[in-house]
Amino acid sequence: MEITRKGLNPGEITLIITGQLDFMVRKDFQAAIQEAQAEGTTHIIMDFSQVSFIDCAAVGILVRAKQELADAQIRLSLRTAPGRVFDVLKLLHVDKMLPVAPAN
Repeated sequence: MEITRKGLNPGEITLIITGQLDFMVRKDFQAAIQEAQAEGTTHIIMDFSQVSFIDCAAVGILVRAKQELADAQIRLSLRTAPGRVFDVLKLLHVDKMLPVAPAN
C-alpha cells in the first residue's frame, strides 16, 4: 500500500491509497488518518480509486475513524471507482455511514 497526500483546498486533505488495503497495512493506514487529523483539517477524503483489494480490518478502521473524526468535527468521505472495492463497500453498507462518491 502507498499513500499519497493532496491538499488542493484549505482545510481539506485527500489521501490517495494505492494497492491493497488489508490487515497487514492497518497501522500505516491509521497513522495517515491520525496525521491528517492532527494537521487541523476539517475534511479528509480517502481516494480508493486505485485500491485493488480491501478487507474487513480496513473497513473497521474506516468506521472507527468516522466516529472519532465526527467527534472532532472533521468530515470523512470516500471516493472509489466501480469494481471490487466499491462492491465490498456497498455490500457492507459503508455508503450508509459515510459519503462514497465516484472517483473523477
